[in-house]
Amino acid sequence: MSNNQRPSYEIADEKFFGPSDKPYCLYEVDKERHVATITFNRPEKLNAATPGDLMELRDRVIDAEEDLNVKAVIFKGAGDCFSTGMDLDYIRQAYHDKGKERRPSQRYRHAREEKLYGYWGFYQVIGTCLKATIAQVHGKCYGTAFQIACLCDITVASEDAQFTDPTYRYIGASPVDMVLLFHTIGVKRVKEMMLTGRPIEAREAKEYGLVNRVVPLNKLDAEVARVANEICRQPYDAILSGKACFEGALDICGVGTGITAGMAEQTWQTNIQFQPGEFNMLKALKTKGVKGAIREREDFYSDAPLKRK
Repeated sequence: MSNNQRPSYEIADEKFFGPSDKPYCLYEVDKERHVATITFNRPEKLNAATPGDLMELRDRVIDAEEDLNVKAVIFKGAGDCFSTGMDLDYIRQAYHDKGKERRPSQRYRHAREEKLYGYWGFYQVIGTCLKATIAQVHGKCYGTAFQIACLCDITVASEDAQFTDPTYRYIGASPVDMVLLFHTIGVKRVKEMMLTGRPIEAREAKEYGLVNRVVPLNKLDAEVARVANEICRQPYDAILSGKACFEGALDICGVGTGITAGMAEQTWQTNIQFQPGEFNMLKALKTKGVKGAIREREDFYSDAPLKRK
C-alpha cells in the first residue's frame, strides 16, 4: 500500500460521517413563540443515528444558535420513542474485527471520536448552546440519545420513558459525559446504571434529578410547549448571558475537562478484546446482523436483574 492510499476502514468511515439518504432531523421554527423544534425522524429504526446523522444534528443546533428568532430549542423523537442511540449497523461496520485487515490506529480512532465529541462535534455544540434546550422524551432514551437528554437544560418525560447508557455491554462505560452525570445523579447511580445496563424508569429518573417533570404521554406535547413558552418570555440577551454563566460554572465543576479526557478513553475502549464466554456484540453484529445480535444480547443477559421489582 502506498503512502498516499488510505486503509479501507478510513474510506468506509466517510460514508457514515456523510449525509444519509434522507434527512435525520426535521427542523422547524415558530417565530411567534421563538421556539425551534428538532425532531429525530427515523422512526422505522427507532431514531437510531449514524455519525453522519449526528453531524446533521449538530448543524441544525448551530442553525438555531444563529437564528435571532430562537430563544429555546426542543429535541424530540418521531414514532415510538425519543431514540435508541447509535445505529448498531454503523457500529458493526466501524468497529468489528475485520480479519486480516489492519485495525485502525489509536491516532485514527481518536480523530474519529474527536469528530463526534470534539469542539465542533454534536456533543459540544448541544452542551454549549446559548439558547435554552429542552429534551422531550418518550419511550426509549438510550446511549447517544441519553447523552443528548443529559446535555439539555430541562428534560420533560412521559410516563413510559426509559433512560440508560448500555455501552458497557459493547465496549465499556461511556466516558464522555461521566462528570456531568456524576453531578446530575450521583456516582453510585451512574455506576449501577452503566455496570448493569438497567434502564431507569421515568419516575425514578425524576427522583434522581435526571428528569424535571413526568407527565402522561398524551400531555407531553402540551407540557413541553408550556415550559418553552415560559422560558421564551425572558429577554433574549438574558437567556444567552445566563446560559454562558451556566457553561462557565459547569467548566469549573470539571465537565469540560471530563469531555476532553473522555475522548481519549473512548479511543481506548473501541480497541476492546473479548474473552471466551463473554458476549461479543461486535462479532454478533458481523455474523447475525443487527436484529440477530440484539436477540442474542437479550438472551445472554436474560437472567440479569435489570429491573427492580
